[in-house]
Amino acid sequence: MARKAMKKAVKKAPARKKAVAKKAPAPASKPVRVTAVAGKTITASALLQAIADHNGVKKSEAKAFIEGYFDVVRAHILKGVKVKIGDLGMILIRARKARMGRNPQTGEPVKIKASKKLAFRQSAVMKAAVMGGR
Repeated sequence: MARKAMKKAVKKAPARKKAVAKKAPAPASKPVRVTAVAGKTITASALLQAIADHNGVKKSEAKAFIEGYFDVVRAHILKGVKVKIGDLGMILIRARKARMGRNPQTGEPVKIKASKKLAFRQSAVMKAAVMGGR
């Protein structure tokens, strides 16, 4: 009898409501703790650790996120799309025309082929921060 009662209880249980996806509120911007010394280069490992600490996640999770982000950015750049990265700036490909140059040792003219180059253009916000209010 206990089994029948359990089966009836299971059948009569109200259906669960579907979870409604809610937009999470934008997290308050935490101050970034900088451990690098000015004039020095920060390694990728140290940068990943700083990102993981800032977001409160494991370093491996931060690495997976950053690698995915770079893959998406790289794919868009290679298609010729300008990629704006927040208040940091914009990454784009610039085409350089063919031109004449000079060999600095001999002074003779040299043809330089047309090429493409990866370029970064800083935003006005970043420029103001770097300039320090000049």
